[in-house]
Order: sequence, then C-alpha cells, then structure tokens
Amino acid sequence: MRLGAVGPGTDECSRAGCRERAAHAVHWRNPKLHDLGRVKTWTACDEHEGYLVEFLRARDFPVVVTPVGETVERVGGADVPPQEAR
Repeated sequence: MRLGAVGPGTDECSRAGCRERAAHAVHWRNPKLHDLGRVKTWTACDEHEGYLVEFLRARDFPVVVTPVGETVERVGGADVPPQEAR
C-alpha cells in the first residue's frame, strides 16, 4: 500500500489533515541518505501540490511531479533534468 492510499483505486492527499482525492504524485528522495534508485512518493490534491513540492525543495531534495498512477525510476542526477512544479 502506498502512502496516502485509502482503498483500491483511491489515492488521498498526503498533506496532514487533508482527505481530498489526490491528482498528483510527488516523487522525491533525500540525496544525503538515498542513492538515485530510491524514490519516495507522496500524493497531492490540487490545493496541496505546491505546498508539498516547496516543502521538499526547501530541503534541497530533488522532486518530480507526475499525475497519480505514473511512476518514475529515478529522481535527480546529472542525466535527469529537474521538473518544474506546476
């Protein structure tokens, strides 16, 4: 089960206290702890996508945002350009 999942086919926003349906997957890693292959994923509703992305970027974590259900193999690294937050 993925963080934010509340049942089969339903993704809930990972922002504390939010129970809205997630539309975005926020993929990230802590480069001080994880190698390029380690990807963590939070889910976000439209309202909290920017908040979660900025929370991670403020800590210098590489971030890639995709629609919910899409995965990425890597986040960050020399050959993977960073994706701008929407």
